[in-house]
Order: sequence, then structure tokens, then C-alpha cells
Amino acid sequence: MNLIIRSLNFSYQNEEVFKDLNLNFNSGILNLISGPSGSGKTTLLNLIAGLEKPNSGSIMLDDIVQYSSDKFVEPENRNIGFVFQDFALFPHLNVKQNIEFSGKGNKELLNKLINKLSITNHLSKYPHELSGGQQQRTSIARALYSEPKILLIDEPISNQDKNNKIEIINIISEFIKEKEIICILISHEEINKNVLVETRSYTFS
Repeated sequence: MNLIIRSLNFSYQNEEVFKDLNLNFNSGILNLISGPSGSGKTTLLNLIAGLEKPNSGSIMLDDIVQYSSDKFVEPENRNIGFVFQDFALFPHLNVKQNIEFSGKGNKELLNKLINKLSITNHLSKYPHELSGGQQQRTSIARALYSEPKILLIDEPISNQDKNNKIEIINIISEFIKEKEIICILISHEEINKNVLVETRSYTFS
């Protein structure tokens, strides 16, 4: 499975962000995006997710159009899991309810995620009762529980201590390899080369 971006143009407040952008993202690997603040990394994820509309160009999932000049697939119909930089957890739902919100009722997958991500003891807690690292793990679990075709992750290890960073990356890697998910990951930190899957790097300037 491939996500194909062709001749993508996007401007924000009269400033050009992308001009004639062409990218291919493959499934089953970590597609890593790095670059300075303001280079368009998060904007690209928002465009792929349908949270913002390009000015022109196309976004395709294999041969299925997600965006073109005459078609726009709404975000809720794109089968995308998104781990936001600010977690975006629902404050009125506890950890278990947050994870289940976007899921398809796969209890085996739910149990696997909460065990792998070490949040079993926090299921009844609300977001304000969690550390930043625990909120991040919950957000990752929710995104994976939705069984997405595309997984977009903005800074997945920024709130993890050094010992947990490689663990988090390898948990994500295990799922994208097993499920053949297209994973696009933004990180300002170097990803350890000993991850479980192939990595491909893209640098924005």
C-alpha cells in the first residue's frame, strides 16, 4: 500500500508552504520527517488527514483519491489514526473510554495495546490525572486501536524519558509491520537505528 502525493501546493495566510510537492510513503516502514519549526511538517500531516485542504495537486491511497481538484474525502472517511502533539484526549472520558472511542470493538487488540503500552493500571484515570508520558501512550493506543490504514504521529517520544523512547518506537513499529500500515512520523529527535522495521527519512527545510 502506498500514499502518493503529487504536485501538491498549499499556502497559509498568503505564504507558500508547499510548491509542487511530490512524495511517496510506503506501508510497513517508518517514514520519518524532520526539519526546523515552520517547515511544514505538521501541516503535511493535517493535509493528509483532511484537516486542511491543499490549493491544488492530489493525494492518493494506492488508486483511491483522497484529495484532487474535483474530490475531497472527509477526515472521518479516510481511515487515519492521528497522534497529535498535544494528545487531544477527551477530558471527560477516562483512559479506557478514550482508547475505545475510535475502535471497532476488537477486545484482543485492546488488551494487547494496553499491556504493550503499560497503561493497564491507568484505565480508570482521566487525562488530567496522567503524566505527559501516560497521555502520550494513551493517544498512541487510541490511534492504533482504530486499525487505521494510515498512522500519522507528531512527536511520539517527546514526553518519554530516555529509557522509554526506543520501547515506544518499537511498539509502533511492531504494529505497522504486522498490519502493513502507512506510518508517517515527525520527530525532532534522532530515531534509534535499532528499530524493528525499515526507516526512510525525509528532511524539510
